[in-house]
Amino acid sequence: MLKLLSLLLLATCLSSGFAQKKPHIIYMIGDDMGWNDVSWHDQNVQTPNLASLAENGVKLDNFYTMAACSPSRVALMTGMYSSNVGGQHYTYLGHIPHGAPTYLPFLPKKLKDMGYQTYGVGKWHLGFCNESYIPGGPNRGFDHYYGFYQGGATYYEHVNNENGPGFNGKYVGYDLHDDGVNVGVHAACKYTSVLFEEKVLSNIEEHDPSEPMFHYVAFQLPHSPRVVPKQWELVYNWIENDNRRIYCAQVTYMDAIVGNIVSKLKEKGMYEDTLFVFHADNGGDVMTQAANWPYRGDKGTYFEGGIRGVGFMSGVGIKETGYTHHGMFHITDMYPTLIQGMLGGEVADNLDGIDQWVPMSENKPSNRNGFLITVDTDMAHLPRDNVLGANVTAIREGDWKLMIGFPAFSYTYNEWDWYPPKYTDDVENVEHIDSEETDIWLFNLAEDPLEKDNVADQHPDKVAELRELLKPYEATAWNFWPEEDPACDPALHGEFWSTGWC
Repeated sequence: MLKLLSLLLLATCLSSGFAQKKPHIIYMIGDDMGWNDVSWHDQNVQTPNLASLAENGVKLDNFYTMAACSPSRVALMTGMYSSNVGGQHYTYLGHIPHGAPTYLPFLPKKLKDMGYQTYGVGKWHLGFCNESYIPGGPNRGFDHYYGFYQGGATYYEHVNNENGPGFNGKYVGYDLHDDGVNVGVHAACKYTSVLFEEKVLSNIEEHDPSEPMFHYVAFQLPHSPRVVPKQWELVYNWIENDNRRIYCAQVTYMDAIVGNIVSKLKEKGMYEDTLFVFHADNGGDVMTQAANWPYRGDKGTYFEGGIRGVGFMSGVGIKETGYTHHGMFHITDMYPTLIQGMLGGEVADNLDGIDQWVPMSENKPSNRNGFLITVDTDMAHLPRDNVLGANVTAIREGDWKLMIGFPAFSYTYNEWDWYPPKYTDDVENVEHIDSEETDIWLFNLAEDPLEKDNVADQHPDKVAELRELLKPYEATAWNFWPEEDPACDPALHGEFWSTGWC
């Protein structure tokens, strides 16, 4: 009888994957990183450290995100479609008093409740006007967080306005914080990614390896603006196009930081007990020479180039390695995959994400056959030249993809073509086909993965079928977009973008 009980106990421990010793988790996101822009898709791009991890893990060939930064991050952190938590529209902006809902426990909060020490470094972009919105908020779950609150900042000055670096704005201030303390002015003139790397390595160095660690590394790289320390640009001195050369340098610099993280984990004796996750937050910014090639469209669009993210999992727990998984995965899946599938914890019954641990770790078929792409119609009344205007619903089911309306998260995002990587300036790098004026887009991605043939007119029954599937999501979608509040003005907060004004 005792032997039987021992066997049952062993089976229970094994079924939960890591019942006795929880793995460390390094969760990395490349910001606005193009599908094409890794060495296993384009040998001109040098990413040896990412490639090494990916080749010793599982490459996720059909990994889907949202079309932009905040919607993807809220989907990751909650396991919910961003339309179901009011986070699908555009991105969280610094002068709007809003943020991701605080009633939902974020991924690090769930991990913290399971005994993890939780660290974050990099881009937040999930709201900050109230202390409950920031990384240390009660339901956010980060023990320590170093980074900027908004969607970006200048790399050396750490300054931003409400619309982001490179755009005009009326509110300007420093945006760099260490556990909620404003530090931007003190770090000025030091490239952001140098600061981020130092903080990640310091966190690992000071961490007790006997305690499970979750470290979220939300790189600013390779997001615009296109500026990088000169030694990295020299790696690509053969590239004529300035933006493409600097962009590739930013990618390779990010890859080097990944290599240094791996080295530090090995030095601390933590590497063999670590799971690595890496993916883009959305498609690359083709206007500054990221490349989603061969897929169609830019970040911000709902064509494949905007929502299909390069990604992989590697390390402890991945039982079958060295292959590419072609099954369908979604960013919302990562929450239940880690909490429920890998660690045997509990998640809410109403999550949109699906536990994909067994498919990802054992090369089994994906548990997903479709997903909501978006429901974003509350700002349809705005004029077509307004960056906040949007009117689109979209869904994927099996091989079929339907988009209704303007197929982007903003009326101003109309880069819908195919954009090969531009290495020289003497050739046009846009492949274009004339598209009829339409607000109904239907593609069979099995037959037409590059979305060159809109077959809505040929398949009205399929359009009607997918429209029916959209209706429940349209009924539950909501959006929270209050009026701007001048109380955000950094001039009122010591020249910093700060919390506590809403």
